[in-house]
Amino acid sequence: MRGLRGPSLCLSLLTFFCTIPIRAQVQATNGSIQGDVTDAQERLITGASVEADDVDTETAHRVLTDGSGHFGFPSLQPGNYVVKVSMPGFATILQENISLTVGRTVSLKLAMQIAATSETVVVKTTPMIDLETTSSTSTLNEQTIATNPVLSRKFEDLLTLTPGVSITQGPDGDEININGQRGIFNNISLDGGNYNNSFFGEHMGGQRAAVNITLEAFKEFEVVASGANAEFGRTAGGVVNVVTKSGTNDFHGSLFEYQRLEALTAHTSDGKPLTNFHRAQFGGSAGGWIVKDKLFYFGAAEGIAENLQRQNLGATIGTPCSVTNPVFGSNITEAQINASGDCQRQVLINYYKANFKKDEGQPVDHAIRNSAAISRLDFNINQRNLLYASYNFDYSKNANQTFDVPTYGASANGI
Repeated sequence: MRGLRGPSLCLSLLTFFCTIPIRAQVQATNGSIQGDVTDAQERLITGASVEADDVDTETAHRVLTDGSGHFGFPSLQPGNYVVKVSMPGFATILQENISLTVGRTVSLKLAMQIAATSETVVVKTTPMIDLETTSSTSTLNEQTIATNPVLSRKFEDLLTLTPGVSITQGPDGDEININGQRGIFNNISLDGGNYNNSFFGEHMGGQRAAVNITLEAFKEFEVVASGANAEFGRTAGGVVNVVTKSGTNDFHGSLFEYQRLEALTAHTSDGKPLTNFHRAQFGGSAGGWIVKDKLFYFGAAEGIAENLQRQNLGATIGTPCSVTNPVFGSNITEAQINASGDCQRQVLINYYKANFKKDEGQPVDHAIRNSAAISRLDFNINQRNLLYASYNFDYSKNANQTFDVPTYGASANGI
């Protein structure tokens, strides 16, 4: 594009993006509606006008039935739809209450009635069985995500609601196992993009961050445990297909805060109370329209602030050492050190103080400071083309989380 400047460059880029073919991987983030239109005697009707309307954004998609009376909308955003079928000489059909989820194909069979005047037949029920999908698939919708209690608010904890999915200890933390396959064989996508950390067999960010994407941004996600269709690719295990929310013609928002306090928390398994423990998890979301029916926005953010103090070499081990302020080679013998774990502890503390000017006897503070934010813009170019862009930001600073071994000393608990 050498020589292009300003408006010419923008126009060229817009033309490029509008003319390139849609990748199958992106289509996997959507659903589809298809069907057949007949008359009362089940004769196929050709040339009937079929319209699929997104209830939330009022986006209309239109096609005509082909020579076999068939119609199809192969790539629609998940959401609530109404299908309208009209043909001169026939009563118009309104098929309501179509809930389209990611990866699902809704198949309709619509029979039109002859009408001398303008009439409309409203159908309230929709077939819920997907006749096209042969894979073992589970879909968690927005209501399931919002109403299921999740202690950490991490989306991978919801995956275990799907048969065949478990979370096991992997090389760098928890690993998602689908039907017994190793995590490196899975394919995790976010809005059609690659969201894999293939080295450790995890999602992007893995277990090092307390939160990667806030649950407030999740519209739904699909878990394909086996038999994934070809468009997903690069998987010998399972597929986790995540779709985020978008704005609508209505303004919506949410706020939340969860508190976990020391006074309301049980002791650890060895009977010791938590010290200086406090965890706050908070955030919210907002979405709506910039240009009604055309341009929509959505944003969500979440933060975590946690404090916890662990005892370290400052705590007495067994029977207190019989020697006050023991220093090897000065006031304690090797036999005395070997005979008492507490003497070993104090000798080690004094050794670090004398040689490295470090006090290994101080407790270790485990501080978690995490935040995540995601924003998304959706632009309905026309009934056949949708352009959207999203940006996800994740910040994680978890001091002293690498090790949690009270006999290692403060400096060994890595940052």
